[in-house]
Amino acid sequence: MTERKAVHTDLKILAKTFDVLPSELEAALGSLAVLAFEPGAVILEEGGTGTDVYVVIKGKMSVLQSRWVFLKKEVAQLVPGNLFGEIGFLVAARRSASVVAKEQCEVARITINDFKLLLTHHPELQARIEEMARRRLYSLSASSRS
Repeated sequence: MTERKAVHTDLKILAKTFDVLPSELEAALGSLAVLAFEPGAVILEEGGTGTDVYVVIKGKMSVLQSRWVFLKKEVAQLVPGNLFGEIGFLVAARRSASVVAKEQCEVARITINDFKLLLTHHPELQARIEEMARRRLYSLSASSRS
């Protein structure tokens, strides 16, 4: 994994994801970093802890959930503009799935403090993210029964 500072192009992707102006994101997300991963790299580990939130900037990722001790099933794919890690942020729970790079990819990492600041200024965004998290938890729960 390598890390770099976010540039304007990254902020444009985030602005589209959050429906917020790039200038507002730049002001709220002071510690925003972009992380690059090689194919097969684990970005988030199921069962791990963490409260950072991520947005896919480039590439494709698999969302994997454990079925048995050694078997994981792909339950979703992530592409540029997709948000992930929001469940851990909202409910401070263990990660509900693993996220693995399918190809070379980049993700914007938003720290908990920056994300709280953004949501303070945009309460409608918090409502959208909470609804997204509820849908994902339901979907993950349903897929674990299949």
